Amino acid sequence: MLGGRQLLKSRRGRVLLGTLLSVLAVAVLAFSGCQSLPDIPSLPRLPELPAPAVPTLAPEPTVSPAVTLTPAPRSVAPASTIPADRAAVPRLNIAPVPGRLPDYDRKDWKHWTDADRDCQNTRAEVLIAESTAPVTFTRDQECTVATGQWLDPFTGTTFTEAGDLDVDHLVPLANAHRSGGWRWSADRKRQFANSLAYANHLAAVSAAANRAKGAKGPEGWQPPNPDHHCQYARDWIAVKDEWGLTATAAEWAALEDMLGEC
Repeated sequence: MLGGRQLLKSRRGRVLLGTLLSVLAVAVLAFSGCQSLPDIPSLPRLPELPAPAVPTLAPEPTVSPAVTLTPAPRSVAPASTIPADRAAVPRLNIAPVPGRLPDYDRKDWKHWTDADRDCQNTRAEVLIAESTAPVTFTRDQECTVATGQWLDPFTGTTFTEAGDLDVDHLVPLANAHRSGGWRWSADRKRQFANSLAYANHLAAVSAAANRAKGAKGPEGWQPPNPDHHCQYARDWIAVKDEWGLTATAAEWAALEDMLGEC
């Protein structure tokens, strides 16, 4: 029989030793498994959190129905002073002449121009249009009117020589300037000074009467021919309304008096 040391050196001995060690390990594990494990302390219970508050949504705003705004009325001549048979006469914006105005310069209101470039300027166009007889010209080019036949509404007088006539701005340029035209551009001033859009915006009249009128409004000058007062007032109002010009209270009162003759 082999001794202990010889046994370890032999192959058989090594196998037996390994077997013994394996049995011993299993026995140790079995013995350990029989021991009860210490109790694991339980974790503290977390407090219950309140449910998050659900935000209350504000009600959707109620949309108000569309409202039609009515513009504030302008300061105009009172309608009560206009009789029913003259209801179609426009009412003008009544305003005093501003205290500080740029100086009026007639050269800023360029006239007479030749818009269609036919050599006949605005003055010639008016004389040709208002003559009740064929006109003649000073030269063959037919640029400047020499003769014709014109009934001056201011005086009720008939003229045949163009040189005796002025082409009148019904609303004088200086009056237009102080009635709001001072704000206009040079181009709009030129348009006003040469406009043929309204029949009586420009008119062939007695040079003497036109120069007596000057830049005065109806409160300072009225046609010597009383039969023309009604039409003069209507035309004056129509021109100022068309071009957005104001009238003074005294001017409107004079126009009312003239309209009373209709």
